[in-house]
Amino acid sequence: MISQIEHVARAFYDAETDGQSWADAPEKLKEEFRLYAHQAIALHEQRSLVEAGGSMPVQVSEAA
Repeated sequence: MISQIEHVARAFYDAETDGQSWADAPEKLKEEFRLYAHQAIALHEQRSLVEAGGSMPVQVSEAA
């Protein structure tokens, strides 16, 4: 089964490369598009929570 991340990554790739074959793309490039897809899905989920009346998760940064 193809994951949601894989579907979104392929869609981004298709949009960016004017339909070049995903199967022929180098694995390093595929991983880059999977990262974009993961980030887009996470952002969408956060936005959906906010629109539903929830709150954004708080990120804690480490002191330098």
